[in-house]
Amino acid sequence: MKYISSSFGNKIGMMFLFLMFGLLANAQTRKITGQVIDEKGEPIIGANVAIKGSSGTTGTITDLDGNFIVNLPEGEKLTVSYIGYITQVIAPKSNTIIISLKEDTKSLNEVVVIGYGTQKMKNVTGSVATISAEELEDLPVSNMAEALQGMINGLDVVLGSPRPGSGGSEIYVRQNRTLSGISKDGGNTIPLIIIDDVMQLGDNGNPTMEQFNLLDPSEVESITVLRDASAAIYGSRAANGAILVKTKRGKSGVPQINYSGKFAWNDAVSHSKVLKGSEYGRFVNAFAIGAGKVSDYTELDNIYSDIEIAEMDNLNYDWLDKADWQTAFTQTHTLNVTGGSERATYYAGATLYDQGANLGQQNYKRYTYRAGVDIRLTNDIKLSATVSANEQKTHQIYTKGARFNMYGISQSSKSDYNALHHMPNIMPWSVTLPNENGEEEEYWMGPITNPFSTPSFNRSSPTSWNYFALNENGSYSKGRDNSWSANISLTYDVPFIKGLSLRANYSSSHSNKVNELASFPYEIAYLGKQMGTNQHLVYTIPSSAFKKSTFTSNTQLAFKDNASESRQMNFYINYDQTFGKHSVSAIAAVERREAYNDGRTMMYEDLPADIADTFLGVGGPSISNLKGSGAYSNEHSVTTKGESGSLSYLGRISYSYADRYMLQFVFRSDASTKFAPENYWGFFPGISAGWIISEEPWFKKALPWAEYVKIRASWGRTGRDNIKMWKWKQQYKMDLKGMQFGPNGGIFGTNLTTQASPNRGMKWDNSDKFNLGFDFRFLNGRLSTTLDLYYDINDNILNQYMASQPGIPVYAGGSYAEENFGRIDTYGAELSINWRDKIGEVNYTIGADFGLDGNKVKEWVPDLRYNQYGSNTSWEAGHSTIMPVWGYKVWKGTSTGDGILRTQQDIDNYWNYLTQNATTAGTTPKYLSVTDKSGMKLGMLAYQDLGGEMVNNVQQGPNGQIVEQQDYGKLCNKNKTYGFTTKLGASWRGLSVRANISTSWGGARFVDLVMIKSDQSNMAWSPDSFWRDMYDPEKNVNGKYPNLGVNSVVGGSAIAQSDFWKVSSFRCYVRNLTIAYTLPKEWVKPLKMQAVRLNLTGNNLWDFYNPYPDHYRNMYDSSTTEYPTLRTWSLGVNVTF
Repeated sequence: MKYISSSFGNKIGMMFLFLMFGLLANAQTRKITGQVIDEKGEPIIGANVAIKGSSGTTGTITDLDGNFIVNLPEGEKLTVSYIGYITQVIAPKSNTIIISLKEDTKSLNEVVVIGYGTQKMKNVTGSVATISAEELEDLPVSNMAEALQGMINGLDVVLGSPRPGSGGSEIYVRQNRTLSGISKDGGNTIPLIIIDDVMQLGDNGNPTMEQFNLLDPSEVESITVLRDASAAIYGSRAANGAILVKTKRGKSGVPQINYSGKFAWNDAVSHSKVLKGSEYGRFVNAFAIGAGKVSDYTELDNIYSDIEIAEMDNLNYDWLDKADWQTAFTQTHTLNVTGGSERATYYAGATLYDQGANLGQQNYKRYTYRAGVDIRLTNDIKLSATVSANEQKTHQIYTKGARFNMYGISQSSKSDYNALHHMPNIMPWSVTLPNENGEEEEYWMGPITNPFSTPSFNRSSPTSWNYFALNENGSYSKGRDNSWSANISLTYDVPFIKGLSLRANYSSSHSNKVNELASFPYEIAYLGKQMGTNQHLVYTIPSSAFKKSTFTSNTQLAFKDNASESRQMNFYINYDQTFGKHSVSAIAAVERREAYNDGRTMMYEDLPADIADTFLGVGGPSISNLKGSGAYSNEHSVTTKGESGSLSYLGRISYSYADRYMLQFVFRSDASTKFAPENYWGFFPGISAGWIISEEPWFKKALPWAEYVKIRASWGRTGRDNIKMWKWKQQYKMDLKGMQFGPNGGIFGTNLTTQASPNRGMKWDNSDKFNLGFDFRFLNGRLSTTLDLYYDINDNILNQYMASQPGIPVYAGGSYAEENFGRIDTYGAELSINWRDKIGEVNYTIGADFGLDGNKVKEWVPDLRYNQYGSNTSWEAGHSTIMPVWGYKVWKGTSTGDGILRTQQDIDNYWNYLTQNATTAGTTPKYLSVTDKSGMKLGMLAYQDLGGEMVNNVQQGPNGQIVEQQDYGKLCNKNKTYGFTTKLGASWRGLSVRANISTSWGGARFVDLVMIKSDQSNMAWSPDSFWRDMYDPEKNVNGKYPNLGVNSVVGGSAIAQSDFWKVSSFRCYVRNLTIAYTLPKEWVKPLKMQAVRLNLTGNNLWDFYNPYPDHYRNMYDSSTTEYPTLRTWSLGVNVTF
């Protein structure tokens, strides 16, 4: 208020009023002066000192010495808070106070899941990372592995197909994926998954991620990743690390009902840009000239005329749009209830996941159920039981008949998205022809491959394919999977020995999978001959040139089912006791597992045209083939059966003194019948130690700013049995196709063939894991850091490549059992940095995960690289498995300096260059398959002559010949990607924001190089949009890119891997983003609700940079993808009643 008066009396009055107001205010408030310190007596800078109930808006923060001054109204209290400390509420008795805040050790005392038990985070001595369900529950993903992307340092998630129901995402811990493929029989590199103490193993006894990927985040309490020797207690199956999942349990109290719903829309991140209309026509013409199909633009019988090209812009047959690609709706609904008393608690929940179809009828539904109880039968006996089940229904396309090469993809049983997207938009999907009654009728049409070849109608040509005909004829792939499991345990706390308990656990899991695959005949029209000038567009072709046929090639109907069950039994003896400052815990256990499986496949082949009308969904002898006889296939109908078992002994002893010094020893002994009896057993020990050095008095005095420093060190040994059963013993196989001798000579009959040569000496390979870790907390808990350094020695590897060494006969190498030979050391560092702080009422967090890793082959099969070029991918002792990226380097001596041969002078100069080198080396010039200059074509790429042949393991100098591998140069020194993940979060009152950003660089990235063949069985697909600027000797001599047609004449002359196609490897993108709001309790209380939370979440979001020409593709998918990555936006609601 501004008061203006010329009256002296008014001025005196105002002064009096202000004086009275000041006196009154002084009487109602007190000036409080104080200091905020920690438990060590050190001042806390930036602590928030506020009047209680003011939401932090009335108050102050402490200065550099921890001091503050605040005016406190009479009768009010102060709230003192700081990140990492327990908030205090005080009523000052004097005007000068000192407030000591205690460190909030909740995170350190938080209990985390470890192998066969739990432990306080403060006492953990291994490299263990934990993530809670709250960090995952908002993400709109189809499987659990996908949700873990970027969440845990050292965890690599490889996504499966985005196609609904495909799943298949896998997880790798650290560098265990490096060992993939070393054993040809049963190699496994994924971690062991343990859900509620039950190991998840497949029919072959190897770890599987199937049940893990079926989990819904709403079922999960926590996920713990054991990255180092901590996994040794799980023995051989955890040689690649272990992931422990604890599902939710009941909580005592009145029944609490929770509903969670996600309503999501997903669509392709983007569809790659392709050439359309006249641009496509011009591309095909230039391609035809480059491929030698025509010599120039006057040969109009084999190329598009100017009239046809002009007309193409009026045609727009968008096959993908016709197939109704659309934004799909996905919904998730979860309902659970929890409650109980002090003696018994319960939990029950159910989830529906329904992923809609972007294309056709391809959809996926999943139902999951889980219930559990914990009952204190007596003061000493506790019963726990869990029952879970899931059901999946999948519907996908299946095209077994026409198996042709799509755009950059070899023959596939799912010829839909790729072919639809790259189908030229000048090509109609149907044609009107007279039927057998002479009436005009519309027929689905097989695409015309190109204007310069005679059409070919066979299963290897797209001419025999039409997506809409396939959909109409009823072809499909359907799957129905059901599984359930039960887990029951009984714990007895021995009353007369404090800390001793006995526990027995029994689990039973069952699974049944049923699949139907149907590829039925369909009627299709196709062009029967090559057309002439101005007759290359379908509407200009006379109907007499078309033929009609029912395509029956390789039609089939298959029924597959597989049933499996497993049982796991454990008996534990646990001891946990504290004696003053000494804490001791121990566990000893025996574990037994049994597994059984059987499967059947029934196959019917060569089906008649009316099968889709008569097939009722039940197979049987009544199904006939084209000849009228039974369609049942004896050759492809099989029955399988198998069983396996394991027995293990394990234990762990942990000791802690004053929660400052920790020591732990673990062991496990596993038996595997994959080896000969004398090699059954493997012993896998581990030892680890921890020291909280910051609790030492001398450390506190020397480094008072380091609030928490912990050092961890561990070593553990695990092993692998990555081979098939019975490889130690000679096996035989009954073959039905052997050639007979004697009276039946020349006739196929039954014979007995030997299998792989056995190796009785095979035994467990070894994996020794070393880890050194450091945990830090600084700046009053605002900054926390974790650093792990690891070194793994993989020795005595079960190695298939021993059969590849020089001197092993070819006939033996193909059936030679693995041997224990080879050593690969992997190493790396993982750094996680987290900052959390508060600005006013806004709490925020910033986290970053960064990792470096490498490896070195210490021992390997000798001489695999002897006399081989540098680009050879065989491993070699003394070198890393992370190799350079090799390829051609373009010759810059062309007229434009970019390596493209644009003129005859360019060809002459390049051939002279090769000739000079050849003369010096005493050879003759050669360019790939071209041995004479006349074979060189305009539009080719010229490559540098970098070297000659290998002689006594030494590569000779340039020899005037461009040869694959021989003339490769390094395009980058290491095919290795570096990167870090940034996790951001902020909250203000009920509003919160969370984002995950990924940044990477390194290695080599190239433009998608897709070969288009020029023969009659291959389609001239609509290529990536940058090809509009392709070199054309007549119409685009300044084209930026070589002529793709020349590559079909001389392989590698345009699209071989070279520095011409290299682009930046940098990438930075927002992986996911969540914005959430928790409604105030006073809003929802009248609705009888405890809490309501709303969220908007996006997944697979935006890239900040795209290096590809014309941005023809996004950074998620190559332009050859079979099914595109889906970007999802989800609206979520969580309600607690």
